[in-house]
Amino acid sequence: MPGLVVGDALYLESEGGGKFLALYAPVERAKGAVLLAHGPGLHPDHGITGELRVHLSDHGYSTLSLQMPVLAAEIDDGQAYAKLFPEAARRIAAGMRFLEGKGAKRIAIVSHAMGSGMTYHYLTQAGTQSRGTPPAAWVALSYYGVFRDVAGARFPILDIYGASDYRGIRGPAGERAQILRSIPGSRQLAAPDGGRFLAGGEKTVLKEVAQFLDALPR
Repeated sequence: MPGLVVGDALYLESEGGGKFLALYAPVERAKGAVLLAHGPGLHPDHGITGELRVHLSDHGYSTLSLQMPVLAAEIDDGQAYAKLFPEAARRIAAGMRFLEGKGAKRIAIVSHAMGSGMTYHYLTQAGTQSRGTPPAAWVALSYYGVFRDVAGARFPILDIYGASDYRGIRGPAGERAQILRSIPGSRQLAAPDGGRFLAGGEKTVLKEVAQFLDALPR
């Protein structure tokens, strides 16, 4: 927080989960709003999430980056994190309500690594009772596995992973691509310069995410 340059730190409250940190950067006459969910063991201004937060703000989008529930920084095991998914979904729901309260009409969710798994849980299971307007789009960065339950979603999905990403991310990419073909406006990209969790592919991600959001209906 002391080193924060873009946006303001504030605290939101999830249903039954208490207060949590969020970084909000509003933009006048914004093109839309973007909610960001970071990867495992990190914080809302770390790495590629922090770069996206600033880049998209400069690109004309109001951004809200959430502190997701985390385990120790060295733990990225999906089974260990599964117990945190319900609280993660509540935080995403709180973030969506906050942006709606600020007048946002088009809210896209951009998530990274474990944050993508948490977002999938929110979209398909935990958010049905507590969330309001569905997202305008979902950008899933380095999603691990297959997102079968979003087949037929009413919002477009951009699936980006690194060409040298983890096997559990690269391996099921073909199955994810098949699902995306059933969702208008969706597409998949293997970032050629992206390593594990897209490390090294940040420039590609920033460009592709901005272009994808710009192409959404207004």
